[in-house]
Amino acid sequence: MVEKENAALSSEDRELVEKILGMRLKVLYRETGETKVFTLAEAKEWDWSNPEIWRIANGWQITTFQRLLKLLYLKAKKGYDEIEILEAPRFTMLSGG
Repeated sequence: MVEKENAALSSEDRELVEKILGMRLKVLYRETGETKVFTLAEAKEWDWSNPEIWRIANGWQITTFQRLLKLLYLKAKKGYDEIEILEAPRFTMLSGG
C-alpha cells in the first residue's frame, strides 16, 4: 500500500518523505541533562499516552506521534535533517525547573 502511495507522489514529495524518514531526533532529557538521538521508527514506540511526560520542540508541545510528523514535515521542507526535542516530566515544565 505504501508503495502505491509513493508511486502517486511527485519526485519532490518522495524526496521529502525520505528526508522525514531519515531525520534524527535529538532528545534532551531535562532532568538528567542527557542527550540521546532517536530515529523516527524509535519515536513511534515512545509512550505517547503518558500525559505526565512533555516533549517540546521549536515551541510546539508534541503530544502525539502525528503531531511529531507534522513538525518533521515542516522542518524537512526547510531543509533540516535533525530536530531537537526537550523531554521532561510535566511538573518540571510548569514549575520552571
